[in-house]
Amino acid sequence: MLDLKWILTNREEAKTCLQNRKHDFDIQILIELDDERKTLILETEELKAKRNEGSKKVGEAKRTGSDASALMEEIRLIGDRSKEIDIKLADVEAKIEELLLGMPNKIHESTPVGEGEDDNLEVRRWGEPGKFAFDPKPHWDLGEALGIMDFEKGAMLAQSRFTVLRGMGARLERALIGFMLDLHTTQHGYTETQPPFMVATKILRGTGQLPKFAEDLYKIEGEDLWLIPTAEVPLTNLHHEEILEEKDLPKHYTAYTPCFRKEAGAYGRDVRGMLRQHQFDKVELVKLCTPETSYGELETLTANAERVLQLLE
Repeated sequence: MLDLKWILTNREEAKTCLQNRKHDFDIQILIELDDERKTLILETEELKAKRNEGSKKVGEAKRTGSDASALMEEIRLIGDRSKEIDIKLADVEAKIEELLLGMPNKIHESTPVGEGEDDNLEVRRWGEPGKFAFDPKPHWDLGEALGIMDFEKGAMLAQSRFTVLRGMGARLERALIGFMLDLHTTQHGYTETQPPFMVATKILRGTGQLPKFAEDLYKIEGEDLWLIPTAEVPLTNLHHEEILEEKDLPKHYTAYTPCFRKEAGAYGRDVRGMLRQHQFDKVELVKLCTPETSYGELETLTANAERVLQLLE
């Protein structure tokens, strides 16, 4: 989430960023709400000063035996007004937070500005696409022919975009999950974790899924719980509201979880097979680190990859 102070201090840059991201966020609404917030805070401080002064006068009146009823009534009215302002201030601050949560982050200066995915730049290419002496089948045809994928049964049991894996298909899925967990825990220093498959609203806010992607998430009716769209959500939030010491970094976490997504904005795209499923399995990797730690490990991984390629050659 962008810092409110930065937005207000760098309004033109923020507007340009929004324009480049084709976002219709109106910064003026945020500015007006912040002005209202400042006005309410100022009035609150003034009322506190008046209440403190009035309390002193009431104390003096009581010591001298004077009638303090008028002063006490004034203090009561000040208290009532303070409560009204507190309610308004909480409402304004909630609106500001909701707007900030819906505002996209800044983009890197190297990011090309375009209208869609066709305007993306190809930065790097590795390897060559495989060539076959036959016409390869798509996975949905191959899977059904082998009897390891059943899309009709998935739709019958639930609805479209669900799949039943059978025999070697189910075994392969389980084997891949175990392989990836073993690889990253034994060779790459990750700690295997088994998080809840449902999380609270605050947790989804912590990783930015809410409020932006609410329509893609499954909400548990009558509960402050949502089915996770990815294990990234609980893993990244393992240290929610904690401050980590740099000396304790990096922290590596991995987890297998089922993931649940409505794919509300993806209708008409990749509708066949096991792409864009409402439920799918994934092994997630999350690393909490400093930029220096990240770059150092990236260099190591790059060097290892280059050595592997040399051996393959």
